[in-house]
Amino acid sequence: MRLISLMDLGSDESGRIPYSAIRDTLQNWPFICSRCTERVFGEEQWLTLRTKLATWRGNIANVISTIQANKMADDGSQAVQGLVIR
Repeated sequence: MRLISLMDLGSDESGRIPYSAIRDTLQNWPFICSRCTERVFGEEQWLTLRTKLATWRGNIANVISTIQANKMADDGSQAVQGLVIR
């Protein structure tokens, strides 16, 4: 209910909500923000994004190599089993 009340504060056309209105609506209870957006996207944010993407790319490469290694090990295991059965 508090969230709906808080969202209702931003429904006017200006989009501006005074802190006092937020304080009164939340009645000093904590508010958990699960997502936020940068107001400014400058060089520092681009560098942060580059670092995150490089980490993501490295993680994906590790997943791919692990899958390939497991596939080759599984194929080799099946080949050995085929020789034993013959």
